Amino acid sequence: MAELFEVLYWLAMVGMTVVLAGTTVLIGALGFKFIRDRRRALGAGCITFSLASAALVVFMINFKFIIPA
Repeated sequence: MAELFEVLYWLAMVGMTVVLAGTTVLIGALGFKFIRDRRRALGAGCITFSLASAALVVFMINFKFIIPA
């Protein structure tokens, strides 16, 4: 039973990482669309949030997958 929960845990971790990375890319693309539509402040906010979120996703990937504790 413990092995099943370990597999489910890793599937959840990989799924969460993929969803977070995809959401970050979509928010960044939305920011560029806002900049093109002359809503520069909203676009800059989306891009800033996307960059900060990308840094957190990279930190999470490093912490969970590359350098396991």
